[in-house]
Amino acid sequence: MTTKLSGYYQQAYASHSKHFNQCFYCGCEATERDYCPPLHMMQSIIDLGEDAEFISIPACYECFALLHNERVLTIDGRFTKVKKKIANKYAKALRVFHMWHENELDDMSDEFVHSIKAGMKLGEEAAQRLDFQGYSYSTEDARVTIREKRTEFDVQGIVFYDFKEALNYCINELSVDKSDFYKLVVEDYNGDFNRALSQYRHRHEKVTAATDTNTLIKSFAKQHKQNSDFVTRTVTHFINKDPSLTTEGALEKLYTNYIKK
Repeated sequence: MTTKLSGYYQQAYASHSKHFNQCFYCGCEATERDYCPPLHMMQSIIDLGEDAEFISIPACYECFALLHNERVLTIDGRFTKVKKKIANKYAKALRVFHMWHENELDDMSDEFVHSIKAGMKLGEEAAQRLDFQGYSYSTEDARVTIREKRTEFDVQGIVFYDFKEALNYCINELSVDKSDFYKLVVEDYNGDFNRALSQYRHRHEKVTAATDTNTLIKSFAKQHKQNSDFVTRTVTHFINKDPSLTTEGALEKLYTNYIKK
């Protein structure tokens, strides 16, 4: 039955010999063919009159398995879907690869070094698979040209072609916290360094401002022998009524209205 259904699909093959037997999605060795849409969904898609490409393309076993139950009806859509699945599956290894350097392992235990190096190796392989851009392919009816384009990461106008290099620049030159910033750029902003930097600075400024406010209030309460909770509530009340007031201005108003008398 599967063989009969597969006859409805156009077979896609790499246009250039360097990509023969290579997974279209990640560049690994192709051992399977990914059917777009999946064979077991074909009849329902036809019955519902849905538009689909009906192409089969070389894939490695893992990409084939990751896409097996995905109702994604175009090759481009399946390419995007499998990249997200690879990124999620190997998120921990990718984090180890991007966050650690071998020169940081010198003083660690042998067991820990072995674990980190294994994670770095797996993460590097996953990063290479994510960077793979596919290749031009041909079917019976058409030739599809994939323009190979290197992934770019813009950091305040400086372009990097490697995620790890861009991350290290932010850590070493822009003094961001490695762990906090990695979470922002990967999980929240999908590799957009500039948006992640903007949010990081916004959060940092808020934390700094809150720290400064607490310091001012505690210092004021101690100097004037006031309860710090009372000072905090009063300052908050003044600022809510007049948002143009600074903490210093609210404390001055508190002193004038309640203490100086």
